[in-house]
Amino acid sequence: MDPELLSMVPRPVCAVLLLFPITEKYEVFRTEEEEKIKSQGQDVTSSVYFMKQTISNACGTIGLIHAIANNKDKMHFESGSTLKKFLEESVSMSPEERARYLENYDAIRVTHETSAHEGQTESSSPSSSQPHSSHCRTKASSLCHHASLPWVKRNHVGPAKATSPSLRLRRWRPFLRLPSMGLHSVAPSIDEKVDLHFIALVHVDGHLYELDGRKPFPINHGETSDETLLEDAIEVCKKFMERDPDELRFNAIALSAA
Repeated sequence: MDPELLSMVPRPVCAVLLLFPITEKYEVFRTEEEEKIKSQGQDVTSSVYFMKQTISNACGTIGLIHAIANNKDKMHFESGSTLKKFLEESVSMSPEERARYLENYDAIRVTHETSAHEGQTESSSPSSSQPHSSHCRTKASSLCHHASLPWVKRNHVGPAKATSPSLRLRRWRPFLRLPSMGLHSVAPSIDEKVDLHFIALVHVDGHLYELDGRKPFPINHGETSDETLLEDAIEVCKKFMERDPDELRFNAIALSAA
């Protein structure tokens, strides 16, 4: 991505959602990355809100929760907001406890499943508390209307080079009043195997974190700031693309202020 193109995105950017394909190359990298971090360790601030994904095909919803939960100070919630209540009640829980809590949190879970049948995303109740290897279809799944943000979609920024895989950066500008969030998708059938997945890239306490509910912990990608979050997040996105140079299925969504 050229700096000139990134400059077109309204600032500040509070999070970037990356959609990417789950491939054999990526799974090999993910395993090696996990083993390396467990061996060498990493610094992760306790301020990071992170949860595991145990609901099938709900990575878009988890990504949105990660984006909002780590930017609560920038958000305005309506009185009685379901999402605000969920975040407040789960703040002291572990990532696994938050996942189980979401499974049984009817105000979000049931609406998520209802939206799936209406053609926005797909969710199935897990048979156990063990995490599923769950991915998503094309767009972010719908977080229920009780706890979402009305985003106005802007134009997307195309790839910097025609010879490289396309990374389309979509700009979504929230209204100043932020009671709800909804990004829609085409729902895969309950039996369909999907190989696309959403993660969130957020800035917390001066560091850039990759939050992926399929992973056991957040990934610290180094220093960042509110001013450089977009550029730093795009560098991480480029690494995903470089690992799969023959893949074209990459999409980035920037969540920014109006």
